[in-house]
Amino acid sequence: MKRISLLSFALAAFTVFALNGSASAAKPVELKISHIATEVDPIHMGWSFFKKTLEEKSGGQIKVTIFSNKVLSNSNNEDVEKVQTNIVQMTSAPTSSLAAIGNIKEYKAFDYAYLFENNDELYKVIDGPVGQELSSRLIQKTGIKALGGYNLGWCVVSTNKGPINSPADLKSQKIRTMSSDLQMEIIRAFGGNPVIVNYGELFTACQQGTVDGMMTSTGLYVSDRFYEVQKYMGATNAIGLLHVPLVNAAFYNGLSPELKKAFDETIPLYLEAVRKYEDDFEAAAIAELKKRGMQVREYTPEEKKAFVDAAAYIMNDKTDIAGKEIIARIKKELGK
Repeated sequence: MKRISLLSFALAAFTVFALNGSASAAKPVELKISHIATEVDPIHMGWSFFKKTLEEKSGGQIKVTIFSNKVLSNSNNEDVEKVQTNIVQMTSAPTSSLAAIGNIKEYKAFDYAYLFENNDELYKVIDGPVGQELSSRLIQKTGIKALGGYNLGWCVVSTNKGPINSPADLKSQKIRTMSSDLQMEIIRAFGGNPVIVNYGELFTACQQGTVDGMMTSTGLYVSDRFYEVQKYMGATNAIGLLHVPLVNAAFYNGLSPELKKAFDETIPLYLEAVRKYEDDFEAAAIAELKKRGMQVREYTPEEKKAFVDAAAYIMNDKTDIAGKEIIARIKKELGK
């Protein structure tokens, strides 16, 4: 009788252990994403697609939470730092942020004026050997893994001072840029004075006259309502605002083979989706800004040449910013 009782106790204990073990194994992996865009922006639309796709592919074993609209951070750099310390596991950031945080100057190559002519050229480089090598270096230096890229749109310049018909119209104006040497140099080339302002503080800076104008992608003027505090825009399109999706490498490497497979299968689908969201959004942005009252100046090739010529010296005189080798590699890859 005693042996039967002991056996029953052992079976009961094993059952409890097995059930607890199953419950533990079934507990979802939490993946937190932070970004500073609004919920109507393609950045958020892309992450929403990522969340839905990854949760489905993982069978609910990865639970994704998105923190949008500056809830956790006030700048892209702050988001990248949170990924580095695993406070959140993913974000996306411009290449200038990666150059600064990883001390990888080659990422700055994407900010040379008029080096890239279209999205196909941007994606050929960031998806190819150059982008893959930069991602490997980023992992080594920061513990962050880069996952391709997508263009938020081509950067335009705006101001409250008057129409932008030529670079002369920007002379001595205070124009906000990101903390990128080359973006600041573009504004100098156009005759303005570059001013660095955190993106989260930019609307107020325009509103209060701390800056006269700004340079960023067309779509962000719509999603973040900059048309309310900026009157005139020039579609200079000197650079694309390339964003790179990022994941904490230790988090990624810690996923089970099954969950890593689900993650890896989701990334290309996400990139395809967010790139399309951005393309569609930018295509509609100019018309929307005109509808909202902005005076938008688009240029013929002859008119645009004044801006291209004004910035031409940057590629020759400032090659040390990113390095001659990376510029040469990109040109060769693009057949230029």
